[in-house]
Amino acid sequence: MYAFIQARMGSSRLPGKMAMTLPDGKSLLEAVLSRLAQHKITPVLLTTREVADDSLAELAKTYQIPVFRGDEKNVLHRFTQAAEAFGLASNEFVLRICADNPFLSHYIIDQTLMACTLNPAKDYISFGHAGKPGIKHHTGIFVEAVKISALQSVLQLDNDWYNEHVTIGIYENPKKYDIQIKEIPVDWHPYFNKIRLTIDDINDWNFCLQAYSVLSPLDFTEQRKLLLSEKSWVTLMENQITKYQK
Repeated sequence: MYAFIQARMGSSRLPGKMAMTLPDGKSLLEAVLSRLAQHKITPVLLTTREVADDSLAELAKTYQIPVFRGDEKNVLHRFTQAAEAFGLASNEFVLRICADNPFLSHYIIDQTLMACTLNPAKDYISFGHAGKPGIKHHTGIFVEAVKISALQSVLQLDNDWYNEHVTIGIYENPKKYDIQIKEIPVDWHPYFNKIRLTIDDINDWNFCLQAYSVLSPLDFTEQRKLLLSEKSWVTLMENQITKYQK
């Protein structure tokens, strides 16, 4: 399955974050690519035509990862154009990966891939919690699987909000699209909403720098135990969660 990795240098809250360096010497984008390399998927970098994103395209090429460059604002169109460029059929799934999540869960990725095989008629598959898809959580461990035909259908609506956020026009319209939100494992439930690992701003980044060395070799279950064992880390995450509560 193709995995479309959405990345650009022009973040409004943390410009240039994709190239910022982690303690192991990897950039943020490289950390995501390294995590995805452990799975049976075909990653493709989806970035913009802006000059600032030339460096991301060059980095992907050094990893022998295909690149598609499209519209900066209409990200949904970037996805549908990329699907066409790589010859994806309308009934195929693609994984959507947000590149500001260096701690993507290996379990979530593998189980999402399996769910696509078991449920080929679905339009959208994601793990989530309490009926809310993973993309709406702040944990930063989730991926989304979405049918190309569903993306093409939403694009026809020409809705700026949908165009910017790619999948929101699908999972917020369950009467129109066949959606599956798979509940996270029960043993993840306690204090799950206290975990924030996505990177939106400098405070998220500084927290990532503190935690990265011990968290990056692990998957979410072990990450969660470590995160909740450090009171100062819990406080930092809670402050950010309050700021970005969805």
